[in-house]
Amino acid sequence: MTARAFPCALGAVLLTLALAGPGRAQTAGPSPTPDHMPKPGMSAPEMADRAAGRFPQPVRVGDLPGRFLLQPEESQPVLGRVTGLVRRDDGGADAIVRLDGVLGLTRLGLQPLAWSGVGARLVAVPVEAVALLGEYVALMGMTPERLRALPTFAPGSATAIPPGETLRIGIVRPFH
Repeated sequence: MTARAFPCALGAVLLTLALAGPGRAQTAGPSPTPDHMPKPGMSAPEMADRAAGRFPQPVRVGDLPGRFLLQPEESQPVLGRVTGLVRRDDGGADAIVRLDGVLGLTRLGLQPLAWSGVGARLVAVPVEAVALLGEYVALMGMTPERLRALPTFAPGSATAIPPGETLRIGIVRPFH
């Protein structure tokens, strides 16, 4: 390229960029919901169908208590902690999750409050609604709002699954 042709080529590139106008990186409106996110109001059969597609792996029940339950989004907020697993009347399994409420006082070692939405409480989450994410458990079959709306679980109201038993739970890739 000659020294005289360079300014012409540079001018052509600048003219093209000016005429093209500014580009938009994102479209207007809300982003579409990714496939891994739970759909509001999913039924139990829909949760089971989606769980079967997550490559269920055998997991020892005793390895699940203590794991954090994460919301399936990039920031991965902690929703609660798995405390155990129980058998349902229909033969399925539920993970018992401790929700710490708004203040999370039990994480600080303080006495939990009995106020609704503030203190810790237990809920039974169907195993079909969760998946393994490394050392965590991800909530995949229901929204966090639906999780918080679950009734309080009464300890002793269901049969605990022994720690040595294995269940098949799906796996999920990271959300970022």
